[in-house]
Amino acid sequence: MTRTRTRRGDGSQLAPLSTLFRTRSPERAIQRCSVSFYPHRLELLGRAHSFELIERVTRVGPITLGDIILETDVRIIFDESRPCYHVCVPLRGWVQTRHRGQELTSTPTLGSIYRPDEQITVTRWPGGSRHLQVKIDQLAVDRALETLLFGALDSPVAFGAALPLQARAAQDWVRLLLMVHRQLECPDNLLQHSLVWDPLVESLIHGLLLMTEHPYSQELAAPAAPGRPGVIRDAMDIIDAGPHLPLTTSTLARQCHVSVRTLQAGFRRHLGMSPTAYLRVVRLQRAHRDLRSADADHSSVASIAHRWGFTHLGRFAAAHKQMFGETPLQTLRAAS
Repeated sequence: MTRTRTRRGDGSQLAPLSTLFRTRSPERAIQRCSVSFYPHRLELLGRAHSFELIERVTRVGPITLGDIILETDVRIIFDESRPCYHVCVPLRGWVQTRHRGQELTSTPTLGSIYRPDEQITVTRWPGGSRHLQVKIDQLAVDRALETLLFGALDSPVAFGAALPLQARAAQDWVRLLLMVHRQLECPDNLLQHSLVWDPLVESLIHGLLLMTEHPYSQELAAPAAPGRPGVIRDAMDIIDAGPHLPLTTSTLARQCHVSVRTLQAGFRRHLGMSPTAYLRVVRLQRAHRDLRSADADHSSVASIAHRWGFTHLGRFAAAHKQMFGETPLQTLRAAS
């Protein structure tokens, strides 16, 4: 039997995170993961000479994503308090944990959610297992739920510990996470643009709240009363005045003093579209205006599309032609 060795990292040394990190040193692994995630103690349960950490970590706003492989069996004990919710999505293999008095086994069909108010112990992470670890700031999740419900929380969201991953909503959410993770690895990715990543972060957090079990699930699933026409007009005015800003449905709801769900229901009733769809229409109109006034020798369709938050040029061109009867390139060339 291999003798257990215990090492500790306190997370006190901060260093910039590169996309890919790998090491055969348990001490360096502790330091790295303490910076990426949380202070912890690491115990080697397998052979020390087989130890290796392979970690890809990316961040977008309040969300940290880590694609992590450990090549020998380990036990990990995290500190009791963390200002974050944590989701484990096994991509290969499994992991056993203990949280809030429950013993959990996570697999590629059953993930786990951990609350910020209790200790997490990884009782066994088998060598060779690969897991997507998702850390989301507690403040971001709690504030998103408050905006959805238009009410204050007095305690952390009591998520159910088990996250079934075979449900369609969960699969879509994991695919979105992996897409974001891949895009963030590219140095010139468009997710660095606030017009893109603000709504994306909102979608990931709202997706977590809508697909999981917690005390507010039924309230979120129930139909919301639509916002009054005056509220919708106020939201439209905010969009019309600042389509260049990183507006999200949550931002609009807060400024209009209603819940996200009420705002969404009001837009659907009075305009037949969502707030984000209306925002896209306004941005498309501004992009069209810029194309008409641009010099084709010094401007490109891509630069103007990206300026207004359109990351997929094919979809941008199709939407532009549907609204204005010509492709963006035709508009740009006609302006010269």
